[in-house]
Amino acid sequence: MQKEKIRKIAYSCLFIAVFISTSGGFFVGQNVAEAAKSKVTKWQTKLVKAGIGQTLWQKYLPKISRKECNKVMKAWKKAGASNTTAQTEVAAQTNSLGSEIAVGLWYNSKDDIFKIDANKAYNIKDKNGGVIAQVAGDSTTRVKYDDDGKLKVYSSIAETLVDDNVTFDAADGNNSDIIFDTDRSIKSEWGDYSHFRGKIEVNYYHGDDIYNGNSSSTTQIWIINKLPLEQYVWGAGETTGTGDSDHVRVMTTIFRTYGKWYIDNATKYKPMGFKIRSDAGSQIYLGYDREEKYPNVRKAAEDTRGRIVKYDNETALTPYCSYTDGKTRALKGYPYLKSVKDHKKGTKKSLNPGDGGNHMWGLSAHGALGYAEDGKSWDWILKHYYSGVDIDSAY
Repeated sequence: MQKEKIRKIAYSCLFIAVFISTSGGFFVGQNVAEAAKSKVTKWQTKLVKAGIGQTLWQKYLPKISRKECNKVMKAWKKAGASNTTAQTEVAAQTNSLGSEIAVGLWYNSKDDIFKIDANKAYNIKDKNGGVIAQVAGDSTTRVKYDDDGKLKVYSSIAETLVDDNVTFDAADGNNSDIIFDTDRSIKSEWGDYSHFRGKIEVNYYHGDDIYNGNSSSTTQIWIINKLPLEQYVWGAGETTGTGDSDHVRVMTTIFRTYGKWYIDNATKYKPMGFKIRSDAGSQIYLGYDREEKYPNVRKAAEDTRGRIVKYDNETALTPYCSYTDGKTRALKGYPYLKSVKDHKKGTKKSLNPGDGGNHMWGLSAHGALGYAEDGKSWDWILKHYYSGVDIDSAY
């Protein structure tokens, strides 16, 4: 996709498909609102080179100024983090796992109570990053709406009112191995999920009901998971990893690519505090429980760590479906989505475009499985279905 097009055009793209029993995968409807791509300033580059985690400067994006850079550097040095070997190692580990992605898990009503604990000590922070308290991992913290856009934090600490956001992260600074138990599970036909790596935020939102696609006014208390892109892929719900290993590598690469595109471009859910949904409105993400249940997905992700599909040096949008009638269809505006021959395993001759969600754009999942079983590599399969693309490392 041309950079100029990314800057000027908002696309709304629907990617629909169906469950794949052979590979253990499933595919979902995905709506995307494309936004202008942020420019990386030299001040942002300076922060990255200094090993300062993105969590400290995320709020200044998309364009970090010199003044903001100096402010972050000063706070970093004051905390002594730049001189701490452990913090440097954590920063290096996080960078190797990719940029942070903010995932909207679900929302509560004003009357609901959110409960959380963790496998190790965690911080409770206000919206400005100030530490309200540090509590033991087995201490349950509760959050509920109070009034006038404020949240009440209590149970593990004395009742404390905060503005419209509260964050939970690792007290030791290493968010890569903290697992939060959110008590309320994401219930689906694939099981119930309540454990998540990284950081958890509770965010108050009042405005148009963007999430459900209407303009009526709503109040939602959002539960958000923020974690590195690579660990997000580990919790992918798009495949169970029980098929051919190259096919699983294909699926994890597509999942990562789609997540990266959202990080770079998506703005639709910004008012709610996140980039991408965890459900069929984007792509299914089920967190640490999914990762534990299907370890082959993480293995495939590690085999392809950081690799994404690019076209013209930009992150591609990579639609996929379950079957075709023998060939995929071209999609106007996406030069890498040309009509190509599908594998016989993905072919249903009587199928019409749209039947059972099979739009026939991009990759045919059953066809990709067939090519993998024939001995084709994961990158060959991706380049077959997405014309003229490169498989590059994002990190």
